[in-house]
Amino acid sequence: MPEAKASSPSVPTPRLQGAISIRDVDPDALKVVRKLVAGGHEAYLVGGCVRDLFLKRRPKDFDVATSATPEAIRKAFRNCRIIGRRFKLAHVFFGPKIIETSTFRTTPITAEDDPLITHDNEWGSVEDDARRRDFTINGLFYDTDADAIVDFVDGLADLERGVIRTIGDPLLRFQEDPVRMLRAVKFAARLDFTIEEATWRALLDTVGHIGKCSRARVLEEIYKLLRGGAARRSFELLLEARLMTELMPSYVDLYRKLSPNGLAGPASKTRAGEPSRVMWNLLEALDEYTSATSQIASNGVLLAVLFAPLLDEQWHTASRQGLDRLIDDLMGPVCVSLGVARRDRELARQILMAHRRMVESLNRKKRRPSLVQRQYFHEALVFLGLTVKARGGDGSELGHWQRLAAVTQPLRVESEGDYDSGPRRKRRRRTRPDGRRHSAESGSP
Repeated sequence: MPEAKASSPSVPTPRLQGAISIRDVDPDALKVVRKLVAGGHEAYLVGGCVRDLFLKRRPKDFDVATSATPEAIRKAFRNCRIIGRRFKLAHVFFGPKIIETSTFRTTPITAEDDPLITHDNEWGSVEDDARRRDFTINGLFYDTDADAIVDFVDGLADLERGVIRTIGDPLLRFQEDPVRMLRAVKFAARLDFTIEEATWRALLDTVGHIGKCSRARVLEEIYKLLRGGAARRSFELLLEARLMTELMPSYVDLYRKLSPNGLAGPASKTRAGEPSRVMWNLLEALDEYTSATSQIASNGVLLAVLFAPLLDEQWHTASRQGLDRLIDDLMGPVCVSLGVARRDRELARQILMAHRRMVESLNRKKRRPSLVQRQYFHEALVFLGLTVKARGGDGSELGHWQRLAAVTQPLRVESEGDYDSGPRRKRRRRTRPDGRRHSAESGSP
């Protein structure tokens, strides 16, 4: 497979020097760039890390783009693995950290009747690679040797203006990859930018194409919207763009059944306790948690946030078994349509069931600490903190469980289905031929 084409030396390259401090660049990302350059390849930092460094934000991760093919990258780094089918990438590992390294690509050839991209491994030059990316603010490269941002797509100007704009025809770019609509929402919400008018109109015109994308990609983008620190604004934009209806029609229908206003926007006049109001408050609390702690909530907590507003009236009136069935009935159709993993759905159910017990604990004479020993207790405690914030409570329940967790031996107990499985039977110990015994639970001597 040939090396990606180099840029034409006759074409002047737009550069901005001194806008980024090399001290803010991840040292392992620098190692990857410099080793590739030493091997005779072009290599740059690219995309979100360049954007965030220019905006004086801390990048979540660092990506590299290079003229080297995936096979050449793998030969250069023993700690490398090639992934992907539609879009081949090289992952260079430094302990738990991954420096994602991609080869310069050009715009792929698509079918005349359908511009949807299904194969994206046509190598090109650095300028080709910039122009095939989704938005101008993500089409920037950083030349570490020259200490300069390389900009072929006017991305710096859009960063200065605070604008999300596609590279090229927005209608075509969304048809090529409809997941870009979700990414436009993500960047607009997270950076507090506006979506450029032509890009917004094209998004509205192509919203129905989102169903062409794989469920796994769509679900991961939804999780990113929830855990990115701007969940409330992200879902507001999803609602405005009608993406909520396209992505989760059964979820939107649940709100219509429970409230005459359906799933109303955050600016709508809704009464306290109405599902829509609870949802926006929970999303805002989730954003505050993400910002204050820099922690990423688990997928189970994120799902619990989405479904908790639909349980509000039944939380204290339904029986325990009835609440359990209701949670399954509410989550089932939505989770199946989105392809939610069974373990994430089960964790969300456990969190929601545990929440009832946690908020009722102060009214009970006997406070059993066994919930603290459950594997899902930490997630249930995080969710309790979100609901206290969202409802403006005094935090007495949260304080009680935090104190209980602090004094209780942190023994992690496996869940056996329901959140309250009752007394646990002792496991019998099997006797070995040599007379010693070992635990049937651990299998160790």
